[in-house]
Amino acid sequence: MESLTDDLWTTVLARLPIKSFTCFKLVCKQWKSILESPFFRNLFMSVHQNSPSSSWSLMYYSMTADMVADYECDTWGLNRPLDSFIKSLLFDKYDKHKNRHFNVVAYSDAGLILIHTESTDMEKGVLYLANPVSRECVEIFLDPRPIGIEMNKYCWEWGLVTRTEQGHLLGYKVVAFHKKWNDTELSCLIYSSETGMSSLETSVVNYNISLHSISLNGNLHWLALNNDNQEVVLSMDFYATGRGSNRCRVSPFPDLEKTTKFKRTCTPCQGFLMYMNITKLAGSLEDKLCVWRLRSEGWQLISKTSPGSILAGFDYLPMTIDPFDAKTAYFWSTEQESLLYINLHNGKFVIHNQFEHTSDGHIMISLNDPRAMVSVKSPIIINHIIKQAYFLPFVLPQWLHRIP
Repeated sequence: MESLTDDLWTTVLARLPIKSFTCFKLVCKQWKSILESPFFRNLFMSVHQNSPSSSWSLMYYSMTADMVADYECDTWGLNRPLDSFIKSLLFDKYDKHKNRHFNVVAYSDAGLILIHTESTDMEKGVLYLANPVSRECVEIFLDPRPIGIEMNKYCWEWGLVTRTEQGHLLGYKVVAFHKKWNDTELSCLIYSSETGMSSLETSVVNYNISLHSISLNGNLHWLALNNDNQEVVLSMDFYATGRGSNRCRVSPFPDLEKTTKFKRTCTPCQGFLMYMNITKLAGSLEDKLCVWRLRSEGWQLISKTSPGSILAGFDYLPMTIDPFDAKTAYFWSTEQESLLYINLHNGKFVIHNQFEHTSDGHIMISLNDPRAMVSVKSPIIINHIIKQAYFLPFVLPQWLHRIP
């Protein structure tokens, strides 16, 4: 081994899964230096450019780290669904707190999760930021006392935003936000990794927002209702200059005046917030499955296909758009107990209703790419939650981020 040069080691290591790099950095100083070099990262991305981009899970907001579907590929080298890594992290790391209740309260687009422990009579609740795959974890000291707010007297929700540059994670912010019903103020308690301090910001927001947010590119996005009861997306940029309301942006949905088939929801994909629905476009005589992405100038229509009777006439409900390829959408039929994925560019679709069941109750679905697999919960569980659940893809990045 000692006779091998750095370039040979780089060539060998670049062909291995991301998950193994955490252990490899502990082997010797030579390997650590190689794995942390920009050249190695670029070589790894080049070697795996024809592989599925990364693994991701479709989580539902029960706050128990449970997933509906899991997309597995060989880039990370995972051997079980992502929610299993999250749960094992909670059990292994915090066994001494086994009398406490842990919740995963936020997911970031950099593959990190925010964990909150409920307070007891003797101890206060604690926040942890973690990478569930590498098992790196840090405690967050979000102390509201210096600014005169007691956390237990308010109903706080959580958000987690990150700042990246050229694939490197530079910093993160943990956001606890609170808005009373019919109140015009949104209070945000913000912890910054770059300062190690907390601050309170208040914005004037004349919208009723949903409880759960989507984290993307340093922004939190909420589904909201304006004063006319119209559905909009409320976005807040936590790395923008200025404070409070200067960070906010409101984007009405592009099909507000039209009849749609599905309940309006959004999903992150390729660095954008995406929205899809079946509706009739202006000048069109038939319904179209339309997909928009949110840009700085507003919603941009990026595809429209004929859904056919398979979507328009049956009980298929949308699950998500593939977070990486932006052309594959997944739907579930509670009546047929089948999974459908459709190409958003040409309308071609595949229906899966013959499943291979695993010992833990999941069903496995092979994709066209032999290096990728989808596993989903049992049909009974999916049918129970899909009509009322709000889904969010938890996406692993294409590189291993160290927590700053």
